[in-house]
Amino acid sequence: MRKVLIPIGLVVAACVWVLAPRAHAIEEQDNPRPVGQLRIFPRAPFAGPADKEITSRITRQIDPLLALFKQNAAPGALGDSLIEIDARQQLFRLESLLRLYARQFPDLDKYRLVVKEVEDGLGDYTFAVDAHKFARDKFRDENRAAAPSPARKAEQDKILASLDKKKEAARVAFEQIVDRSTLAAALPELHSVVPSTFVGWSPSKDRAYVNSELERMLKIVRDRRLNFNLLEDGIHEFRRNLRWFPIIVDSLDGLIVLGEDAPGACPVPALEALKGSRAARHRYANPALRNPATHPCTISRCLMWPVVKAVDDIGRLKDEVQGQAAVDTADNFEFDVSASNKVTAEEIARAKASRSELFSSKALDLIIDQLSSCK
Repeated sequence: MRKVLIPIGLVVAACVWVLAPRAHAIEEQDNPRPVGQLRIFPRAPFAGPADKEITSRITRQIDPLLALFKQNAAPGALGDSLIEIDARQQLFRLESLLRLYARQFPDLDKYRLVVKEVEDGLGDYTFAVDAHKFARDKFRDENRAAAPSPARKAEQDKILASLDKKKEAARVAFEQIVDRSTLAAALPELHSVVPSTFVGWSPSKDRAYVNSELERMLKIVRDRRLNFNLLEDGIHEFRRNLRWFPIIVDSLDGLIVLGEDAPGACPVPALEALKGSRAARHRYANPALRNPATHPCTISRCLMWPVVKAVDDIGRLKDEVQGQAAVDTADNFEFDVSASNKVTAEEIARAKASRSELFSSKALDLIIDQLSSCK
């Protein structure tokens, strides 16, 4: 009996080995399994030390957060103080790099989740602050155009009072998230973990990995079919996926450089019309070059303009839709505006136009080509 079982076991094992790659290949592209090597020993024997240029890109994004979360804000003022200094952008920078490298180094993902929890909480509070401001500005403009009747003024005051209550509830919820968060301990731990994580990871391997991940990210945006009849799960999901690209380029702090094209030399000459536009002036179209890499990969700046324009245009559309929804549902404390998929036909058309403008520019394809040509 034993002689029969052993061959059967070998056959089953062989089938699992053959079929496993197929199962892996059909998974959702944007939710991949980690690709890092599984190790019997913590690190490969005789591996060289981590490259300081690589590790510094990550630790430079940790250091500002260490300083921010060591500060003692006045009771109840933490959320407002973090919004004022745009701390969410710094959380995004670190989260984006952990997101980028977690496929190769799965141990980094636990730190990403800690950062994401705080970033999400701050995002929810920021949304409540912005909703209140949207209503206040809307009523101010309305009342300047025509003096409100007593009934209308009472209605406005009731809406603002309700939104103020929601803002206060979001502030309390955010401070509770921070209180229970392990971020304050995770940041210094991550700072010490990064050098040992990247032992044996050479600059050439890093550049090839980063470029392939960015290519994969853009292909998901280009090829994934999302339902633009839905605001949060369609239109905003598209924007979120696209926005990670300029965020990561900015966070890589000089590894990916936006090069200036001579007049008429943009790979898509029509995109030169965006020069000087809101998109071209956006911070994502002008990442700081504080620490340029020794061997950076250069992509055309003009190709980043339509990417940033789509992110910005859809972001402003989302803010308008959700701001009005927050006003319309101010007295409903059960309805989560930020998760709503409600959107009008006109708003759907605007979002689709932004997506079509980006795709027709061929900017994504050309960026992918430029990334793949960097060696």
